Amino acid sequence: MKKILMHAAFACFLTMLIVPSCQKADSGPQGPAGPQGPAGPQGIEGNANVTIYTYGAQNLATGFVDLQVATTEDTMNKAAWFVYLYFESLARWYSLPGPGVGGATVYRVSMSYSSGKVNLYVDKTGPGEFYTKAKVIRILANNTVPSGIAARSPGTGSLPDIDFADYSAVCRHYGLIE
Repeated sequence: MKKILMHAAFACFLTMLIVPSCQKADSGPQGPAGPQGPAGPQGIEGNANVTIYTYGAQNLATGFVDLQVATTEDTMNKAAWFVYLYFESLARWYSLPGPGVGGATVYRVSMSYSSGKVNLYVDKTGPGEFYTKAKVIRILANNTVPSGIAARSPGTGSLPDIDFADYSAVCRHYGLIE
């Protein structure tokens, strides 16, 4: 036992002598790069054929409005069009067609093409309200299928599983800034 205590004391003594003499050395050269990490998850499927058009105030209490987009008739016919109205005091977007703020007015949307423009008409049944801004989202189709029948696989132009009546959901899905 005495021998063990003597060895332990000697080891402690050596440690105290060695530790203070250690100094930090200069940094060595950069080592080689490690192997490539695994690929990240696939991002949302999409295309560059999504456009958002913004408009100022829309007073639907005085009648219908015509939101115009300069484009071709072919584009009008090969796109999905979504219209939203913003009610400032509630900080809320209303998806059309459907009821407006308070539910007293029901809005509908129709469209036509003339003079190089798509005319998106917002008509109403009810008194109408004043909205501080409006947005139209156009999603141009990648392809057109006769009779609307096709075997679809991922990446063939099928619409995503989102609620297109929810303006914020559409913006999030397509990476649009509100």
